[in-house]
Formats: sequence, C-alpha cells, structure tokens
Amino acid sequence: MILRTRFPRDRRGVALPLALFTLVIVAVMITAVFYVGHLEQRMGYNSLASTQAFEAAEAGAAAALTAWTPSTYNSMTIDSTLTLPVTSVGSNSVYTASVRRLNSTLFLIRAEGRFLIAGQAVTRRQVARLVRLDPPPIDPDAALTSRVGLEVGGSAQISGADMVPGTWGGLCPSPGPDAPAIRDSTGVVVTSGSCAGQTCLTGMPKVATDPSVSTNTFTQFGSETFASLSAAAEKVFTANDNLGSLGPTFNAGSPVTCRYSDLQNWGDPDDPTSPCGEYFPIIYSTGDLTLSGGTGQGILLVEGNLELSGGARFYGIAVVQGNIVTSGGQLVGGLMVNNVAAAPTLVASTTQLNFSRCAIDRAVTGAAQPSALQERSWAQLY
Repeated sequence: MILRTRFPRDRRGVALPLALFTLVIVAVMITAVFYVGHLEQRMGYNSLASTQAFEAAEAGAAAALTAWTPSTYNSMTIDSTLTLPVTSVGSNSVYTASVRRLNSTLFLIRAEGRFLIAGQAVTRRQVARLVRLDPPPIDPDAALTSRVGLEVGGSAQISGADMVPGTWGGLCPSPGPDAPAIRDSTGVVVTSGSCAGQTCLTGMPKVATDPSVSTNTFTQFGSETFASLSAAAEKVFTANDNLGSLGPTFNAGSPVTCRYSDLQNWGDPDDPTSPCGEYFPIIYSTGDLTLSGGTGQGILLVEGNLELSGGARFYGIAVVQGNIVTSGGQLVGGLMVNNVAAAPTLVASTTQLNFSRCAIDRAVTGAAQPSALQERSWAQLY
C-alpha cells in the first residue's frame, strides 16, 4: 500500500490583507472617536455661546432698569418705543435693549443678547420684563400744609377746590371733592387785609386742624424720604438762587426734543403736547430759593426758605423745610411748609395757591422710578 502525503494549500500573502483590514477598522474607530469628540466640542461651544448670549440679554434688561432716567422714560408717550445703543459685554457678547410704554405706568423692556464670531452673530437670545412706575407717596391733601406759624394777608387766595389746569383737560379726570385750603398742626391761621375773617380761603373745610402734622410729615414719605428724593434730583441749585426765567427750552432738529440739560427748564405746563409737556423733574435747592418769573412743573424740594413772587407759576408739589414768603405768583398742586425755624410763613399780595390732584399725580408719576411686577414680570422670548 502506497501512502500519499497531502501538503496544505499555499497561504502566502494572507497576513497583508489581514493587516490592512485591521488598520482600516482601527482608522474607522479612531475617526469615529475624533468625530464624536468634535461633535461634543461643538455642542459644548454652542452651549457656551448660547449661555453667554442669554446672560448678555439678562444684562441688557437689568441695565435698562437700573439706569432708568425719569426725564427720558417717564416722558415717553404711550405706545412709543425707545431703543438703547448696542453695548458690549466681555469680548464676544453684545446686547441691545428697548423700552416701550404700554400705558401711563406700565413699560415693557426687551433685551437681545448676541454672541459674535468675527463680528457676526452666531447665537441670539431675547428676554422681556414688565415694570411699573412706583411714584413716591407724597400726598399733600390740601392746597397748603403747614406745621405752625401761618399768616395770610393781602389779596392772596388759597383754594382747596380740585383744580384742573386749563390746558390739561384731556389728561386729567374730573375734579374730585374739595380738599382743605389749609391743613395745619394747630389750626391757628392769622388772616389780615382782604383775607380778614378767612374770606380768601376756599375748601372743605377752610382750615383743617391736624395734630398728626409733624416734622416727619415733611421728611418721610412712605419708603421715600426728603433726603432720598433730593439725592435723585435732576436740577440742583445752591443757596440764595433767584430764578426769574423758568420755561421750557428745546433742542433743534427733527424731531424737536426737550432740552433736559437746561437748569431752568422745568417742563412745559402750558402745553402738555410739547416735547417738554410730560417732563416733571425733581428740583432741589440746598438753601433758600426765590422764584420770581416763568413757569415750571414737577417736585420742588427746598432745604431753606422759598420766596414766590412776580408772575412765577409752578405746577406739582413743593416741599419746603424752612418757611415761605410770597408776594405774588401761583402754585397749582400742593404746597408743604415745615417751618423748622418757626419764622412766620406769610402768604400775601396776589399769591394764588390752588389744590390740584391731577397736578400732584402727574408730578409724582413723572418723578417715579420703575419696579418689576411681583408676578410674571419676566419671560424668555427665544
């Protein structure tokens, strides 16, 4: 019997294809790992860009709220929008914000944040916040509120009848009930001349005795104080200033705008439709102040004495820590006199003091600062 030996087939060259196949598999796996890593890096980068855009939008909304300027925003007409300049946040983010007035006290702040690469926005986020004006709670509740030592003489007129200024008819509600002509801590009012027997006083009652009237009545107004209001004043005058040329002034251009920087521009009470018609600044005098001519409106704070004379007319609220001496002029709204030096407070000559709830309300609204609504004030738009 002859045995035959079988030899295996020739397998030379199998190792090379196997090695190549293994290299391809490894290359695919490495490529997949790098691709997944790249995707995760891009996702992380996009998340970072989105977060920075969102934070920029939040910064824009906060900046519009904290840098609120009553002369700019409180004088906006209803349904108007003011767009603020683009502002950078860090090296790659910017925001732009706008403020829209919805009604007399409600505003909508919208802010958009953008993340930039080479100057181009790659991610945008937008937020909105509703805010409401929070007027300082100053309520004179009489044409003249005094603490002590009041004298009225000459041809002066003090009226607690709720007055609507002639050009303000469409802006004010109907007149309410009469307020007192004078609210005084003691009720002692000395009258003389044409005012003898309180004939120059009109109100319900003519003189209200209110023992609760104290120094705090003229320095503490709810959460606000005389000091905090004066610190927020847009117009500040030094002692013994005599202002005889009060009146609105305007910046030329299209459209014409109110010149808020003019110290003697205290708004335009004669024409509420003018660019300065909704301007009610807070005015503060560090000492004595004399108003001898012109017109103004707002909240007037006087650390010393106030002298009202000539044809000067003021609409709003005046709080005087010293005393007041008048020889003419008119104040529509509410006058409050602390009389800390106990010198006589004299209302004389042709002076007119007229109580006006509308003038008081417009003055405190014009000077108000905004606060976010307590519920549902914030929303992310996209």
